Amino acid sequence: MTFKEAVEQTPSLETSWRAGLGALRAEDKPHIKAEDTRRLCGSADVDAALQPREPSANRWDFAIGHQHTNRKDGFIYWVETHTGSDNQIKVVLKKLDWLKAWLRRDGQRLDKFDRDMIWVSSGHTLFTKGSAQVKTLAQKGLLYSGATLGIPNERRL
Repeated sequence: MTFKEAVEQTPSLETSWRAGLGALRAEDKPHIKAEDTRRLCGSADVDAALQPREPSANRWDFAIGHQHTNRKDGFIYWVETHTGSDNQIKVVLKKLDWLKAWLRRDGQRLDKFDRDMIWVSSGHTLFTKGSAQVKTLAQKGLLYSGATLGIPNERRL
């Protein structure tokens, strides 16, 4: 199953797939840099799609599909663009918990893909990639990329 097919067969996301980074908000696009945009398999604005259904939830922002040159199967970058400061860690972790629960419940087709869950700072970053906070996030399965997520052609194994 392709990323596009999985998005289109997922409840509440049926019409949210866009080519390339088309699902990202204009202010978020500068934070994502694909080495080769032709390897992108599309994107979906999860937050906007699920807002009517779960208006008070701490929803995750985006799913970005990608095909690495050294992998047979597609890959999903689950991206949360959010202010990078200590006082936002709890909020982003709530969003991560929401995403994991949603994937088990409604996003099962998307849950089958290999993935990274990544926090991209949308503003000033008040902690570094090697800080204790970032290590704590990693223990919970969340990678912190700083101000930009670089999507490489080849996936490190």
